[in-house]
Amino acid sequence: MVRRFLLKHFISNKEVFHLARVKIHSRQDLSMHNHDYAEIFWVEAGSGTHLINGQKSTLKPGHLVMMRPDDQHTFTGSKQGLTIMNLAFSMDTLSHLRDRYFADSHSYFWSTNFLPYQTTLDMALIKTISQNAERVWKFQQSHLYLDSLLLLIFRLVDGNDSVSDDQQIPSWLSNAIQDFFTNELFSQGPRGFAELCGRNIDHVNRMVRKYYDKTLSDLVTTLRMNFAAKQLSITNVPIKTICSDCGFNNLGHFYKTFRDIYHLTPSQYRRQHQTIV
Repeated sequence: MVRRFLLKHFISNKEVFHLARVKIHSRQDLSMHNHDYAEIFWVEAGSGTHLINGQKSTLKPGHLVMMRPDDQHTFTGSKQGLTIMNLAFSMDTLSHLRDRYFADSHSYFWSTNFLPYQTTLDMALIKTISQNAERVWKFQQSHLYLDSLLLLIFRLVDGNDSVSDDQQIPSWLSNAIQDFFTNELFSQGPRGFAELCGRNIDHVNRMVRKYYDKTLSDLVTTLRMNFAAKQLSITNVPIKTICSDCGFNNLGHFYKTFRDIYHLTPSQYRRQHQTIV
């Protein structure tokens, strides 16, 4: 027998979403069901089986699934259990998301495939999602906090999916490139980048050579200069400060490195690219 779960049974009159962390040990913990709401769940720890639309799939840490209302599913945990976080929200919110961001999408919640959309994320991304979910836990009456959490999830998932199939750049590497932009990391150079990746520096260097055809040191320099160019374009921060923020101790070295990449001095670049509107 398939039960239909209703969102109103999990939230109060003023709440707009339901968020929970659950540890599942056996199939008896949760009956086969569908919903009148949309649901995202992600696996934090353990392993188990997802029984979905009559098919079985293995769940392990990093899995994230977007459940459509009519999908029928339940879970079976391993002996160690299966720990998931799940976020349930109304169809009105889902309609708003599609109208604003996914009007032409046939993926995610709007997939017509037999099975719902699912992906595997690096555990660093799962940790980021869980930490943000914990922060919004107490704001279940707020559309603002629901939307902010959903957009974070979509951004991370989209970034993970945007890696081209022919390159298959590891998500830990592409995510580190996106997150490598602080003075502390810049000051640590290649070693700071490797720590951000959570990998041995030699391994990171090999992967950078493989996927970007440059050394890790060259990649770090490029990221530093990209940051500098952005600061020159959109801020009035003094060039000496930008030099320091990029992890350079020598202004002359900063000028030479910037000019090697952009063929302009920082001052020339700022004059050409900074526009007041």
